[in-house]
Amino acid sequence: MARRNALERHSMREVSPRGTRLAELARHMLSEFAGLRAGERVLILAETEGAEGVKRAFYRAAREAAGENVSMAIYDRRPAYTHPPEPLPAAVAEADLVICLDIYLSHTKLEQSARAAGTRFFNLHPARFAALRRAVLGVDYREIRRRGRELARLFGAGRRGLITCPRGSHLEFEIDAGREVSIGSGYARKPGDYATLPNGKIKVPVVRASMTGTFVVNGVIIPPINELSELVTLRFNNSRLVDISGGAEAKAYMRFLESFNDPSMYVLDHLTFGFNPRATLSQPPPPAFSSEAEKVMGCVNIGLGRAGLKGKQHTDVVSVGTTVVVDGRPVIIKGRYTI
Repeated sequence: MARRNALERHSMREVSPRGTRLAELARHMLSEFAGLRAGERVLILAETEGAEGVKRAFYRAAREAAGENVSMAIYDRRPAYTHPPEPLPAAVAEADLVICLDIYLSHTKLEQSARAAGTRFFNLHPARFAALRRAVLGVDYREIRRRGRELARLFGAGRRGLITCPRGSHLEFEIDAGREVSIGSGYARKPGDYATLPNGKIKVPVVRASMTGTFVVNGVIIPPINELSELVTLRFNNSRLVDISGGAEAKAYMRFLESFNDPSMYVLDHLTFGFNPRATLSQPPPPAFSSEAEKVMGCVNIGLGRAGLKGKQHTDVVSVGTTVVVDGRPVIIKGRYTI
């Protein structure tokens, strides 16, 4: 309550032009993407280290749209994909909408159970004004949805895929016809929806134990390294990471995975492809990181580890400039879509 009163007192101060633009962005995003309605119960989760202006803007916008049943909880940074401190898990389960500002609850039992009960999740990664203005408001999100549907049809009709690049990638995989391609459109308007902004990626279902070959990473590894300064080469056999080679960053990644003493950290969790024309690989200093890199146009993202569901953590590796072929048809050539 003290935190809410402090925010309300602050809202009576004069707002800067930048603050006005941020307020407009927050209102638009909650209306368009989250479908926030009057009377809904809203919980906002944010890090102590997060941008204060973003926290205030989304709190005020939520109060304007939903009314008085809006709460904000701010706590010190925790490892990604872990539950918030008590008593917040119960509040998450009771909310109609949970807004996560640089908080990662995906891949957790709490997120799964809350969604099953109807809670929808609206995630901003990164929760920074410049990034949201550039990669959300700066794109035609209806075109993003259209392209996502087109890519979903293409990958969904395929059976065999191949990822290559001049740096040495040659990774084969099979597409699971029994599961749907999922589209990260950024919309969380229906009960149980889960959305992340910036948007623009598709998740292609891979047949268990079918991914084999070499994947050279030249973009980011999140966590723990963020933007790479050198190539890291990963070798997969039957959808399991079996070798990591390269320089100091490859060794750091190897130590990170070993630290969990968890075999699931080496197992493929997902394969996604980005298609946001304004997304960038740019990352904050560790241990913070931004999932915006997974949406970069034409990028390939491989996720490892099941985090809070069946393991201890989750990590993503992203490469750009690759070529992707499905059933002999090029879909991406050197980072550019052919459709």
